[in-house]
Amino acid sequence: MNRLIKSAKRIFRSAPFAMQEKGSVAIEFALALPIWIVLLLGSSDASFLLILSQRVDRIAYSVTDIVTQSEMITLNDLDNIMLAAGQLMEPFPFAAQGIVVVSSVYKPVGQATKISWQYAGGGSLLRASKMGVVGSTPVLPNGLTLNDNDNVIIAEVYYAFTPLFINAGILSAKDLYRVAIYKPRLSPLITPPT
Repeated sequence: MNRLIKSAKRIFRSAPFAMQEKGSVAIEFALALPIWIVLLLGSSDASFLLILSQRVDRIAYSVTDIVTQSEMITLNDLDNIMLAAGQLMEPFPFAAQGIVVVSSVYKPVGQATKISWQYAGGGSLLRASKMGVVGSTPVLPNGLTLNDNDNVIIAEVYYAFTPLFINAGILSAKDLYRVAIYKPRLSPLITPPT
């Protein structure tokens, strides 16, 4: 019986189809390898984008929350808050790739809603507020409308996203944009900071 098994193994090893099977595995691997590489690079870039997006969200909500806890806000306070915003982004760079725009929006009795003041800082990225400029009627996010004597603080965060594998062409460079809106807790913050 052992002799029969040994001779069958010898026949199968020397058969021409055994060589063909080895070649087909190599061809299948060569065909599947580019797909695996694209999946690996794409999932790495997508994970990187997700992490950055969460950090930008955190900056928007944290900055707005801190500003609205003040009775009165100064330029020095805003400068310190922007330093904290950069630290929330660590280990990723924020100074060169991001900016935070803080706006105070107020609706006086019987008048149109206006932007009372704006402050931009935390980074050197050149982006303007999507709501408008000081003194203008703002384009408020999500269809927000204010009642008479309402005041809100809005933080807009921009971050210039660059994929890890930009040459792969899977994801393209773009701006991450997040906005957070809070109402001041202790007093209206309609006076421009000094």
